[in-house]
Amino acid sequence: MALANALSRKAGTATTSRPVPFTSRVCVAARARVAVASPCVSRQPQQIVCQAAAVEVADKPAKVHPSPLSIAPPATYAIVEIGGTQMFVEPGKWYTCNRLKADVGSKIQFGRVLALKHDGKLTVGKPYLGNVNVEAEIIEELRGPKVIVYKMRPKKHYRRKQGHRQELSKFMVTKIEAQ
Repeated sequence: MALANALSRKAGTATTSRPVPFTSRVCVAARARVAVASPCVSRQPQQIVCQAAAVEVADKPAKVHPSPLSIAPPATYAIVEIGGTQMFVEPGKWYTCNRLKADVGSKIQFGRVLALKHDGKLTVGKPYLGNVNVEAEIIEELRGPKVIVYKMRPKKHYRRKQGHRQELSKFMVTKIEAQ
């Protein structure tokens, strides 16, 4: 600490008196190894060690993410049950789900609608809404990423390795209508 204080006085900078962890830096002009106090987690600029290394390094400003409360929900959306799972769907967006028994390019309707928001009014079913249809079009049939299933019993020379890829359907919601 004494060496760092002496060098900082020569360089015209001040050091803090709070205890911080030390790292070792090499000053290019002086060709000497100098102990510099640097906090582990800090958003402050680094301290200047000597005149040759007198470059102020400022961190990038922190990213500001919008609050989930400030993001407005879409005007129309529905919560639909597809293959035993519930999905939040909006018109004009595409989604993937487990393989549906329909051809690519065909139109399908989801009748199990749990909730609907339309014109600022939220309607919740008990358990389903009977007068709401969600229409979609099958865009593509695809397969998910490979998952490795590995079974092993220690000391018994039993090993089984098997891969699995889930078959999926991609669909685009074309229309949500309440009758």
